[in-house]
Amino acid sequence: MTFRSSVRLRLAFMWCVLLALIVALPGGPAFAETTKERILREGKIVIGIHNRTPWGFRDEATGEAKGWHPDLLRAAFAELGVKEIDIRVTEFGALIPGLLAGRFDAVASGLSITPERCRQVAFGAPDLKVHDAAIVLTGNPKQIHGFDDIVSKKIIMGAGRGSVSVRNATIAGVPESNMLLFPDIEANISALRSGRIDVTVLSSPTVIGLLASGKLKGLESATPFVTTDEQATYAAVAFRSEDQDLRALWDERLLALTKDGTVTKVMARYGFGETEVVPDTVTVEKLCGTAGAGK
Repeated sequence: MTFRSSVRLRLAFMWCVLLALIVALPGGPAFAETTKERILREGKIVIGIHNRTPWGFRDEATGEAKGWHPDLLRAAFAELGVKEIDIRVTEFGALIPGLLAGRFDAVASGLSITPERCRQVAFGAPDLKVHDAAIVLTGNPKQIHGFDDIVSKKIIMGAGRGSVSVRNATIAGVPESNMLLFPDIEANISALRSGRIDVTVLSSPTVIGLLASGKLKGLESATPFVTTDEQATYAAVAFRSEDQDLRALWDERLLALTKDGTVTKVMARYGFGETEVVPDTVTVEKLCGTAGAGK
């Protein structure tokens, strides 16, 4: 072997070693672990919620995470060896920013699928149909039964900052000057009790959960609160856009839970019925406005 050949062999060997080290380093491009792979390896998924029944909450007696989405997630991932659902609480408006910042693997707290949100996150399949509902003082003294009443009677309405209910109210003609927006449900309820607002408009599942909690003394649901199917929204679990494999796994498991009746049982557990069932024709692509356009 000539000296030149020996040098070439040594250089080639050194390049091979260097490439192997790059691949082996954490975050190396060839074998970077995805969020899905980490979750399956650790047996743990971190979920962001805003601690609201029935979407996702901690049981005050046991500290256990419960709710529509935690129960579904637990059932979906348990068979895959993911036993720990690590629930982390934040404000509703901080759910998506927290997800994008990497504080959560997914957010599962009644987020409605909207085209605007679809540009930020990857939604799983819609899992619950959601109408607006309203809470008023007992007896509904101002006879509020829909957005039309709020507009015609110049009612002062409360709602959650960043909620779809605000969007629906605006489309229905409720002026911004007649809306007070709050960071959480407690602030809404407090404003209603004190007379700062005449009604608070929330999602129907949230109202169901509040009524079931027994914490609405002196208040009641405005029944009926008329909405249209066009005003209905659809809730789903949200993932980071780069975590398409995790989203696909969730969709696969959700479909299996639907077929084996688990979804129906969880719906009944939290007071949901036929009006909350997602029609087969409703897809995340349609709701995001990407049907037929690719992703």
